[in-house]
Amino acid sequence: MAIQNNRLINLPGVITALLGAMAAVQIFVALAPKGLVYSLYDAFAFIPLKLSFLLAPKAALAALSQGEALDSNVQEQIATALTAGPTVYVTPLSYAFLHGGWTHLFINALTLAAFGAPVARKLGSPLFLLFFAACAVAGAATHFALHPFDAAPVVGASAAISGTMAAIVRFAFTPGARLGEDGDGSVARTASLRRLTANRQAMVFLIVWFAANALLGVFPEAAGSSEPIAWEAHIGGFLFGLLTFGAFDHWAWRFGARPRRGG
Repeated sequence: MAIQNNRLINLPGVITALLGAMAAVQIFVALAPKGLVYSLYDAFAFIPLKLSFLLAPKAALAALSQGEALDSNVQEQIATALTAGPTVYVTPLSYAFLHGGWTHLFINALTLAAFGAPVARKLGSPLFLLFFAACAVAGAATHFALHPFDAAPVVGASAAISGTMAAIVRFAFTPGARLGEDGDGSVARTASLRRLTANRQAMVFLIVWFAANALLGVFPEAAGSSEPIAWEAHIGGFLFGLLTFGAFDHWAWRFGARPRRGG
């Protein structure tokens, strides 16, 4: 007798791998000495001020001085503190694998499993990884554009996950869409941006999503956070995902990346 393998949670392999990587980092954070954990966050969290100092040191120092002349010794101390190693170039992506605690990771893990899995099945693993990374970088870039001299570290996969939520909007509200099943091109087609504006369900989702993120920016405690939430990064990742998913989906079909169960 053939036994059918029906797993309770049938996540694509790429989603499982991402979740495993994030969990491994958090386990390290929980077990490692505090000094090593601080060094990890200092090296791989996204800190806009460090990037600003790398790109325009004079402008960064001027912003810190708030128009007052700084003593040369003070300038040297600030420069030493802000001088970053080569990891600064990867922080617009690496920050997505760091989290502010187990609760932060758990929430992101649930949303990545829920929204990332259908997108991963549709794009295939390689393109999904590229899409996920690009959304994370877009989120960091948006936050940087609005807060170039912010010294607070940004961590978490929320911007990248927001991109997957936007991707869902492009095909979840089409007639006959079944997110939990494999597609064949006739199911869950990606809607054009023009058609999307005519879809009432999609537009309601977009309005609610943007409103919820704006509220999180004003009232972070609503999400159980005592720290400000980098909601602008969420917006950046979401907009990138919304605007570019059609191209990624086109590449997936052109280069033969077909949705496969369990990915």
